[in-house]
Amino acid sequence: MFAGLASSLLIAAIPPGLGAYAEAGYDFGGELPKALAPAASVTDFGASPNDKVDDTDAFEKALRKGGVIAVPEGEFLLSRRLHARKPGTVLLGSGSAKTRLRFTRSLEDLDPTPAKNAGGMATTQWSWIGGLLTFHGASKNGPTQAVLPAKRGDVSLTLAKAGRFKAGQEVVLFLNGGGDRLVRHLYAGEPGKTSNLKPPPRVELAARIAAVDGRVLTLSAPLLADLPEEFAPTIALAGARDEYGLRGIGFVTDAKAYKGHFKEDGWNPLEFHDVHHGWMEDLAFNGVDSGPFVSGSHVTLRRITCGAGRPTGPGGFIGHHGVSLKGQAHRLEEFEFKVRFHHDVTFCDWSSGNVVRAGSGVDITLDFHKRGPFANLVTNLVSADGANFFTCGGGEGLGRSAGAWNIFWNLKGRKGIDFPAPDFCPAATTFVGVPMQAPRGSPIKVQYLKAGDPADLWLGLRAKPPGK
Repeated sequence: MFAGLASSLLIAAIPPGLGAYAEAGYDFGGELPKALAPAASVTDFGASPNDKVDDTDAFEKALRKGGVIAVPEGEFLLSRRLHARKPGTVLLGSGSAKTRLRFTRSLEDLDPTPAKNAGGMATTQWSWIGGLLTFHGASKNGPTQAVLPAKRGDVSLTLAKAGRFKAGQEVVLFLNGGGDRLVRHLYAGEPGKTSNLKPPPRVELAARIAAVDGRVLTLSAPLLADLPEEFAPTIALAGARDEYGLRGIGFVTDAKAYKGHFKEDGWNPLEFHDVHHGWMEDLAFNGVDSGPFVSGSHVTLRRITCGAGRPTGPGGFIGHHGVSLKGQAHRLEEFEFKVRFHHDVTFCDWSSGNVVRAGSGVDITLDFHKRGPFANLVTNLVSADGANFFTCGGGEGLGRSAGAWNIFWNLKGRKGIDFPAPDFCPAATTFVGVPMQAPRGSPIKVQYLKAGDPADLWLGLRAKPPGK
């Protein structure tokens, strides 16, 4: 399927392994659950909308019970952190404009945590992590087993010894150890300045088994990175799916005007922490320091809207992070940033296989936040002001902003798109349909979209080739 599409594209320098992106998101890129039948409502536990009475106790009881929980139309007041720990917990609102959860206290107020950013500035950890409503992943990977070396774009792996893997199983691949050599590998030999970068002990890749023939495993999609012998590649069964979900909910806070960069109090409504297969759809965030923080693997975020809800702060920003992706194979799509965050979409350390598509904003920033996020796909975005598409954060000496093999496909800026800074990415990066002019001597090559190329590469990868 994917080989047919790749051969039909008229771009000469398309990298291998495109098919892996088709499996990004919940259920390997599948449909989100529909027509869910609630087993209970938060009103069954004592919550009542629009009465200006605290509903935290009722929400805590509902989340402890778990299952599919209805959250009716109206506004509910919440004054403490809420935690979902039971796999399969889903909150169903009546629509992000109708059902609202209002948080009345910040994370720093509830749980003070002094910290320093990478530059040594005093702040709190809530400036870059944490959620007032946190869904905790419970899955654990199985024991690891050695695999023989493989190349980016390969669809088969060979176990070093016989194993018990079966077709259809989800697995995790690891590159282990290697220190600075592993860092260089994930930057395709061009890591930039790394004086303050601590190499990761290991790096993960998401995968799935399509067939097994003795010690040979055929994967459902190509590898996104080489698995060299020097990094002792291993494989393990992925843990159980968490199956968390949210739909049709608006999040608001009692926050005043935005205080400014690294002065956040932690008005962060939502976190999916180490969640394996989850989803969120039709969510709105207003008056927040940061929108959803997502870590783990295979989470779909669809129709996420970030608005104002309070006066802007210094520099015209409304908050710190819009959406943060950490881990593997997440998919953010059909989103809108109506306001400016310092970082609209953040790709966190060593994240891979994530897809960001079909979104718009007033001034979108694609924040590759140092520490080598590699082999991610960004496609079909429109920004009213494209000057800051490649404006990134992160401390000094932590490597280039982006790792190797990232793909940027069909980005539009109505006021033009500025070329990335020299330390943004290594040459092993693909830019197609990004209307910007490379400076003379730049190793970065920018290619045009040509006849027959899809406007949205992810949709193109999901479509069947002609005649199939």
